[in-house]
Amino acid sequence: MKTIHLAIISLLLISSKGLGQSTSPTILTSYPLSVTHQKTTTLIFPYAIKSVDRGSQDILAQKASGVENVLWIKAAQKQMEQTNLTVITTDGNVYSYLVNYAPNPTVLMLSYPASNKLSEKVHFSEMHSTQAQLKSTCQQILTRKQLFHRKKDRRFGISLHLEGIYIQGEVLYCRIRLHNQTAINYTMDQLRFSIHDQKQAKRTATQEQELSPIYIYSWADSTETIKAHSEQTWVIALDKFTIPDQKYVLIESSEKNGGRHLHLRIKNRTLVKAIPIAN
Repeated sequence: MKTIHLAIISLLLISSKGLGQSTSPTILTSYPLSVTHQKTTTLIFPYAIKSVDRGSQDILAQKASGVENVLWIKAAQKQMEQTNLTVITTDGNVYSYLVNYAPNPTVLMLSYPASNKLSEKVHFSEMHSTQAQLKSTCQQILTRKQLFHRKKDRRFGISLHLEGIYIQGEVLYCRIRLHNQTAINYTMDQLRFSIHDQKQAKRTATQEQELSPIYIYSWADSTETIKAHSEQTWVIALDKFTIPDQKYVLIESSEKNGGRHLHLRIKNRTLVKAIPIAN
């Protein structure tokens, strides 16, 4: 009888030891990253950026306009507290950073190889279309007729047009055109999508949700500069979404080192008019 009890205790110890080994997490090291408020740090990834999470508002993070795999980082103020930054790319890699303030960072540009062993893989719950499929759909949308003629903002000789909204599976596509009618080149700083409240109560914080494109396409080789008396058209792919009546989508085009900024407000009744694209 004593022998049986000892055998059971031994089995329990072995089982608990094996369980502890199988469930113990892997500890990963974050990249050290120094930023300042007067210079921009550039991160170049081998694949398109899917999502960005900032540990605090003390750091500014923005995807480069017209580029899918480049992220610009800058401190929002001097002597910021230590924080973190997490970036996930479309190949499933996760990049984690421990961000500190430095008046003069020694490194302002980091580029990662495609076979990066220092990042961790994740698995998306719903896989997007491949880059080739997204590109093919965008090319098809660019050949279609313009759907909307009144969704535009015009000022300073620059006009921003929303020409159409399309849907294919879990991806929403927006066709955007910017027309430069002046003799001065327009260099785009960013083309930004975000969701806002229609009405904001007094003494409340601004509610804003940024929408990160999963793919951006244009016929032109250069998507940042719209030369004098010319125009540029993009198709921007986003995760499928709708919004309640109390909110709107804000599309913003801002000029780099300039003041010609334009914006469009899109309500849900426009979003639900999206035209389906066959697979």
